[in-house]
Amino acid sequence: MIKYIFMILVLIIFNGCVVGDTIALPFRVTGAVVNVVAPDVVGDTISTTGNSIDTAIPF
Repeated sequence: MIKYIFMILVLIIFNGCVVGDTIALPFRVTGAVVNVVAPDVVGDTISTTGNSIDTAIPF
């Protein structure tokens, strides 16, 4: 039992929480949608903003 709890704690520590991913998700999705209708530079800029947000939020 303690082995499983330790494994779960290690996974959480090394993966982090999903707060940064949750906040960055709308930017990533919007960037992918914009890539379909606009030049790739515009959509990639929006997606990069989402990636930057994910990197900046450590939890």
